[in-house]
Amino acid sequence: MPALKKSDLNYDDYSWTAVPGDDPSKRVEDADRFSRKEGYEVLYLLNSLTGENNKDLAIKTRLVCEWMIHEKLPSNIQGRTKVISWLVNNYESLQPDYPF
Repeated sequence: MPALKKSDLNYDDYSWTAVPGDDPSKRVEDADRFSRKEGYEVLYLLNSLTGENNKDLAIKTRLVCEWMIHEKLPSNIQGRTKVISWLVNNYESLQPDYPF
């Protein structure tokens, strides 16, 4: 499945400029930091998601996850690892409410 592009995202209110001290080219060093307001971080996280046995995900599945992050992710859940865990644990129950 092709990777999501900026133009595929449902929301257009992301920042696309790295804040001081945050370099989008250093994702490995910054592996667990995640900002739901920075478009490049959301896009990178969505494109890094895989299904069971590392199966590639459909674009719609990734867009549902974008909606979940944007609209449903509790503010106290931070860090890529915790966000991904939350997506996995809540996808089935929230997916039917996906409005797009």
